[in-house]
Order: sequence, then C-alpha cells, then structure tokens
Amino acid sequence: MTVLRTLSASVVCASVVVGIAGCSEQGSSDQPFKGQSADQVAAKAVTATRNATSLRMAGKVSANGQPLTVDFHVDTQKNCKGRMTVEQGSAEVIHAGQATYVKGDKGFWANASKNATGQEKQAQALSGRWVKVPVGDAQTTGLCDKQGFLADMDSDKSERKGMTKGEVTTVDGQKAMALHKKNSGETITLYVATEGKPYILKLVQSGGQNPGTVVFSDYEKPVHATPPPAGQVIDGTKPRPTAAP
Repeated sequence: MTVLRTLSASVVCASVVVGIAGCSEQGSSDQPFKGQSADQVAAKAVTATRNATSLRMAGKVSANGQPLTVDFHVDTQKNCKGRMTVEQGSAEVIHAGQATYVKGDKGFWANASKNATGQEKQAQALSGRWVKVPVGDAQTTGLCDKQGFLADMDSDKSERKGMTKGEVTTVDGQKAMALHKKNSGETITLYVATEGKPYILKLVQSGGQNPGTVVFSDYEKPVHATPPPAGQVIDGTKPRPTAAP
C-alpha cells in the first residue's frame, strides 16, 4: 500500500517548502496580518494547524505520476476516517484505538499488491473486505498520524527567502490570504485564514513532479471513527503460515 505513503510524502514535501521558509515581503497596510511578514504569517499558520485537535484534508494530488484523490478526517489521537481513490480503484480507511482497517475494491488491492505472488487471487479475496493492517507500517497509517504528518512542515528552516504575500480571497466561504513561493520549477500557494485562528485552508502546488490541491477544513470537529464488526475483518497483522517444503 505504497500509495498512502506516497500521498503523505507529496503533500508534506509541498508543505515543507512553505511551512516556515523565510519570506521577503512585508504586507501592505490595507491587508490582513498588518505589520507581519509572510514569514511570520506562515509560521503562525503552521503552528495553529499543528495545534488543532482535528481537521479534514481533501483534495487531489499527483503521486509518482498517478492521480490520487483523498478525503480524510483526523485528530491528534490518531482517530481517522476517510477515503482514497487511485486510477485503479479506491479504499476506505479507519483508524480507531490501536488498529487501522482498510476496505478496498479489487483494483485497489491489485495495485497495492502488484509485485506480490498471486496478485489476482489476493486482490479478489480482499475486495470489499475490511483488512486490519499493521499500525507501525507508515505506508498504511501515515495519513492517520496528524501530528507526525504536520510536524514535517517545521522541518526545513534553511530556506529563508522567496515567499511573498498575495491576494486576499475566500476558501469555502472563509477569507484567506495567499502566500506564494516558487521553488525549482514549482509554484506553491498557501492560503491562510485571516479571521479567527490562522489555520491553513488550502495548499496548491503547480508544476514539478507532484502537482495538486489539498483543502483543510472541519477544524476542531470530532472524528467519529468506529472499528468495523470483528466478524467482517480479515486480520492482516498476523503472519501467514509458511508452506511445508
């Protein structure tokens, strides 16, 4: 299930560029965040978003050349519920308690196990079934680790110039200021809420290898993640018996 890790990496990489990267332009007096540089606005946005108890992230990105659509609601306790779609198929994901469950269609499992022996049989057997997957596996649980996912926004403090304040617009009815940055052929725009807490509302990346758009919403709303009934779950965390020689 490399696709989960790839999505996490692609969105985080875009976020790192704008997260706490230095900025060169001061805001004009008629803009929100008066007297604050784009650097300061970005830093506050990353902190507010990281400190939120929960959020929803939804959008479409390109991961390793594949279009990937996600819609996940996560919280700081790793409660998580969402859906992801790749070209080959789609899957629902739930993380509740200490377990992660994935229910994908045949196309999803075929893509996830494309290098495995008996791929077709395995995809058919798992299609439409809930599968309990290893919690420690970053490939399957990365998107449900809100704090780990967003912590990477703070990781790159070496880039100290290039970001500028942009227009004031709206994202899903909320006023937001755009922060722009060009980096190695990529243009990245971060939209920060201008009213209330300065949450990140949208991230847009164009150009480069992983273009896409992710919208952040439903801040501080509870995540209703309930494990599927035990009788409907295949336990993929147990080692399979080895065939006798």
